[in-house]
Amino acid sequence: MPFVKACLNGGTSPAEHPAVPITPAELATEALAAARAGARAIHVHPRASDGSQSLAPSLVLPAVAAVRAATGLPVGVTTGIWAVSGDPGLRLALVAGWTGADQPDFASVNVNEPGIDALAELLLSLGIAVEAGVWTEADAGLLARSTLAARAFQVLFEPTSRVPAEAVAEAAAASAAVLAAGITAPQVHHGYDLATWDVIRWALGQGFAVRVGLEDTTVLPDGSTATGNGDLVAAAVHLAAEPAA
Repeated sequence: MPFVKACLNGGTSPAEHPAVPITPAELATEALAAARAGARAIHVHPRASDGSQSLAPSLVLPAVAAVRAATGLPVGVTTGIWAVSGDPGLRLALVAGWTGADQPDFASVNVNEPGIDALAELLLSLGIAVEAGVWTEADAGLLARSTLAARAFQVLFEPTSRVPAEAVAEAAAASAAVLAAGITAPQVHHGYDLATWDVIRWALGQGFAVRVGLEDTTVLPDGSTATGNGDLVAAAVHLAAEPAA
C-alpha cells in the first residue's frame, strides 16, 4: 500500500464542505474514516471554537489526543505562522507548551516563513519530528540553507497553482531542486482543488508518497464532491493501485 497522509481540515471551512472537522471529536471521526481507507499518517490544523486555526497547547494537545486514540497513527500539526498573526515569538511560546503524552508526533514547518531554524530546534528538543514544507523551486534553496536540510524527516511539497499542469510542473521543479541540493529525505506531494489529482498521479509515478484530504480538495478525481476525508484517501489509494500507463 502506498504512503498516503490524510490532511483533515487545514483552512477549509464547514461552509465549503460540511464534513470539515473542527472539534477534537470531529477530527477523530474523520481521522478514523481516513485510516480505514488506507491513510498511514494524519495531519490536522487545530481550531478554536470560532473555527480559527490555533497553535495554543490547550487546543493542539486535545486534538492530537483524539486523533491518536481513534487511529493509533502518527499525528502531525501545522505551525503555520498565519495561526499567530505572523508573530514568530508568539509561535515559539505556544509550541513550547506542546509537551506530555499528547504532543504531536511531527509538525510541518514552511521554509518560507521567518524563524524556522529556531522553531525546528524547539520542536526537535521536545521530541517532535519536523516535516519541511516546500512550496516553490525557490523554497528548495531556503531549505538547503536552513538547519532543516539535514534534520527534516521528510519534505512536503505544496505547489500553489490550482491549474493542474502548472501544479505538476511546480512540484516537479521543486522536487528536482531539493534532490539537486543533496537533500534525500522522503518526499510527500500534494496539490489543491482539482489539481490535487494530477499532482498525486505524477508523484505516485515517481515513487513518492502523497497527501490528500479536505484541506486540499473537496472533489474526487472525476470532479464529483467527496463525502469526506475517507472518500479522498480511498481515491488516492485506488490511483496508486492502477497499473502504470
